[in-house]
Amino acid sequence: MYREGRLGINDFLGNEDARHTILKWLKEWTIGTKPLLLLGPPGVGKTSFIHAICTELELDLIDLNASDMRNKDSLEEVIFPILSNASLTGKIFLLFLDEIDGIFGRVDSGAVSYLLDILKTPDIRIIMAANRNNQSTKELSKVSKIVNFHSISPRFMMMYLNKICSIHNISISTPDKISVVVNSQGDIRSLLNIFQAKIAGYSMTKSKYQQLDVDEAVNSFFLAEKKEEAHSLILNSDVFFSDPRFGSSSDERRKDILNAFFSSIVMSNLENDLLSILLDALSRIDIIVGRMYSHRNWRMLRYISLIFVYSLFELTRNKYLRYHRYNIGFQQMGNIFSRGLILKNTLTNLSHIFHTSKSTFGSSYFPYLTYLLSMRIDRMKIIENSALIEVDRKAIIKEINLQDDHTKKE
Repeated sequence: MYREGRLGINDFLGNEDARHTILKWLKEWTIGTKPLLLLGPPGVGKTSFIHAICTELELDLIDLNASDMRNKDSLEEVIFPILSNASLTGKIFLLFLDEIDGIFGRVDSGAVSYLLDILKTPDIRIIMAANRNNQSTKELSKVSKIVNFHSISPRFMMMYLNKICSIHNISISTPDKISVVVNSQGDIRSLLNIFQAKIAGYSMTKSKYQQLDVDEAVNSFFLAEKKEEAHSLILNSDVFFSDPRFGSSSDERRKDILNAFFSSIVMSNLENDLLSILLDALSRIDIIVGRMYSHRNWRMLRYISLIFVYSLFELTRNKYLRYHRYNIGFQQMGNIFSRGLILKNTLTNLSHIFHTSKSTFGSSYFPYLTYLLSMRIDRMKIIENSALIEVDRKAIIKEINLQDDHTKKE
């Protein structure tokens, strides 16, 4: 929450040897090089560092959460097209398989065996990450290079906490700082959550709810009998309110409480009227969270969880709701992935012409551009006579055709 933007590779503390090993591996990588297996506790920067280094080195990151794909078929459906088509795009890919320890168990159904086969002679850069050492990681370590991450030392944790206080002009007592560092136990993410709770006026003492994972927290919220109990669950569980504009790892997305409730609600069998009311309530909360981040108004944190509970509690009683993690079907994901690759360079080129950022042009300009062109009879002539290169012309024509198909369906 205290980032001014995306993290750079110089923004990390601790685990210098591990981070140096990753940099060296990327620099020396050739076809057939053993994949990396990052092994260490959560909250020490494994996933965040991979995102940062891909941004720094301009690598195309394919970030997959292995715990979502616990059998051979689901893994093969996603990974095989990536491996097969990587050389066709001309891009430098890095396939990152997070939470690889999550595929172990009875539901494995050949997932580890499949990974062992493709990891023996990889054609693209592959890095995996795991929080614990289990049978899956032991098997995968046979064809991988282990990179160990360790909990951040108290000295580095205090340095990081002092930096946060300095950047945001926040003052807390030395005993409170020591308490934040001790309770975070070498976990940077935990340190941020505890510190945010402290400046928002919440107690830093551990409760019986603090170890609840997001799925347990959501299910317990739906079963809670009183608002006070529901509020305690949200306040002390391993979840948080986040702003996706700053980017997030797969683990952070999983712990995003708004995303967790959104996916649980849309995957339920609620009537349309109630579904609309609940989604509208989530949207209003999302707007408040976004404004809080935009204005760096961290003291609003003390009110967000209350607003959240009082907006959703009564509406979700006795509706037999439970936690669901929203999944996009492979066909849809493949289409989105392919479309994103085609449009990436086109949006970059067009953003330069319109003197704006790629993200702003893609979200605010491009949809209207294609819509307006789809309404013009002579649109093809306009495109052909433009100064755009051939690849960009084809990308725009494809988007217009999609717009036409959408219009016809309506």
